[in-house]
Amino acid sequence: MNEALLLALLIAAAPPEAPAVPPLTLRRAVELALARSPEMAVSRAAVEEDASGAREVSSESRPQLYLNSTPGYSTGLPLAVAGEVPSAAGARLGWKLYDAREKSEELEAQARVFDSEGALAAARASIVRRTVSACAKLSADEARVTSARRALEAREAVAQRQKSLAREGRLTELDVERASLEEARARQRLYAAESDRDLDGHELARLVGLPPGTILSLAEDPSESIPEPAGADTLETALARDPKLRALASESAALEESARLLGRAFQPVVHAEARYAYVPRGFGYDKYYLSFQENVASVGVSVVLPILTGGREDALAARSRARLERIRAERRLREGDLDRETREAQARLEAARLETGIARRAVALAEESVAQAQALSREGRGEADGIDQAELALAEAETDLARARRDQIEARLALLDLRGEISSAFGAEAAPAAAP
Repeated sequence: MNEALLLALLIAAAPPEAPAVPPLTLRRAVELALARSPEMAVSRAAVEEDASGAREVSSESRPQLYLNSTPGYSTGLPLAVAGEVPSAAGARLGWKLYDAREKSEELEAQARVFDSEGALAAARASIVRRTVSACAKLSADEARVTSARRALEAREAVAQRQKSLAREGRLTELDVERASLEEARARQRLYAAESDRDLDGHELARLVGLPPGTILSLAEDPSESIPEPAGADTLETALARDPKLRALASESAALEESARLLGRAFQPVVHAEARYAYVPRGFGYDKYYLSFQENVASVGVSVVLPILTGGREDALAARSRARLERIRAERRLREGDLDRETREAQARLEAARLETGIARRAVALAEESVAQAQALSREGRGEADGIDQAELALAEAETDLARARRDQIEARLALLDLRGEISSAFGAEAAPAAAP
């Protein structure tokens, strides 16, 4: 009875088994990451905030209609109360036909929208790249774990053989210790590979919004699923499609027009307005006006030319010009960064291709060496540790291949990102805004 109770307590205290999910494709992982990313939520909110601000500023240049009621009583000349002449009911229709300062504010608000939209596009591309990169790392880690386990098994076999030979007096204790040290190193490499796999799996689970500890697997090989970036006109394409550069260009155009408007000497403010008021006789106006009417209306256009504004217009123009110069400098800086990053990414991709080709050849030779060692062992003509040494060489070659393929994937992603094609490559242009 006590043993059964102890077993039940141990089972209850055991950590729950990690949940598992169906194998992920790259597109599905990207879809989940975009839907659950807090960075995307922040960027979308910033776009909506700036767009709302731009709509608020532009509303000043549209017709505006207000209805009012101002009950009151006047003696003598009627005075305005809270901005309105006392009346039972009234209406005011206004339309600001031209105001250079408000038009400038509208352009600057639109420039902020361009900036936030560029930040949103950059955030989307960054999340896509990080998610696909996490998938590639997880795939490489799985390959490293497999090769590290192969190496450990070979080292264990060598260590056992060394111990047997030492017992026969054919090897020294020093040889046994060396073999044990190599076995321990192989075990440590396996632990390191498994640790990297778990960490990268945790990072991928975090990106796609799954609980920590979820067992993830991939339904496809990232090295086969990631498209190869085109090699022609990479810099021109990067300059044309870079979201930050496009946002800066749009900002520059808006701010240039804003600075032009504020720099003009003649800046009239033209405002048209129509008013209507219903004033019953009980308000007392008929005692003072011979031609009193209960229904009154007026229409007019106001043209105001600012002469002395305390330096406000000059300050606004200076601010707009300074912001325009900053945007132009940022454009030049971004163009230089794109030129440098494009050349570096192309060089990294070419080096990764060569390294991957060499690593594939090394794996093929190592596999052939294992096959030959096994054949010689079956014939009784091979070395005692021939198979184990061949397995060790194969494990090392497979590890090098996994790293080379991961580096090649990273270089591909970098070029796709620079060319502005990374989001469309994984169907992320129309990503959902909420988690499915």
